[in-house]
Amino acid sequence: MIEVYMLQLDEKKAAALYPTLLNYVSAERREAVRRFRKSADAYRSLTGEMMVRLAACRRWQVRNNELSFSRNEFGKPLLDKPSGCYFNVSHAGDWVVCAFGDCPVGIDVERIKLIDISVAEWFCVEEEYDALMGLPASRQLTYFYRLWTLKESYIKAVGKGLSIPLDSFSFAIGEDGEVTAHLGAEAAPAYFRQYVVDESHVMTLCTFRDAVPTMRQLEYGELEGLLPLLG
Repeated sequence: MIEVYMLQLDEKKAAALYPTLLNYVSAERREAVRRFRKSADAYRSLTGEMMVRLAACRRWQVRNNELSFSRNEFGKPLLDKPSGCYFNVSHAGDWVVCAFGDCPVGIDVERIKLIDISVAEWFCVEEEYDALMGLPASRQLTYFYRLWTLKESYIKAVGKGLSIPLDSFSFAIGEDGEVTAHLGAEAAPAYFRQYVVDESHVMTLCTFRDAVPTMRQLEYGELEGLLPLLG
């Protein structure tokens, strides 16, 4: 079962809940969160971890203090206890999202903002770049971010960071939005789902099992109400 949790950032509500949420993470994480220069970045990071903790406690019926986290050799966060549980977090612009399931997952959300489209040349293969540049100017920006979130979600699902070059695999996005992945002969099959979160954000989910995810959008009041589940 794959679950995706989403929360739209409200800085005023996040600031009010921030001191409470800090009590549910480790001292190390509290220090890391406090080092963010911008308060919105601290809120996003902390909210993402709380989504992971709530999802794990809810599914496995364990307490927050029973959860154990680590990182692999490439820096990807892992949930060691309970075992057999995988997650990934992303945040950008107005959204914090978390993918959670019983197989490796990768998720990436991006805010669509103006950018020099030609920078795609450094992470795209020739066919991807040609497809992007061949589009009308009005469609290029969204297509760029759809490509980028596909690349990021796959890298995050695999969990090996940029030791996998971004131009060593590629995607084609059809007129109907269907994604065709070219991951290499030795790569495990991966499945991608893309979402238009709102007019300014796109999101891609990558999993290694073809399953329709359960989507759940949280509000701050609901997030606070779920905290007793952490024990």
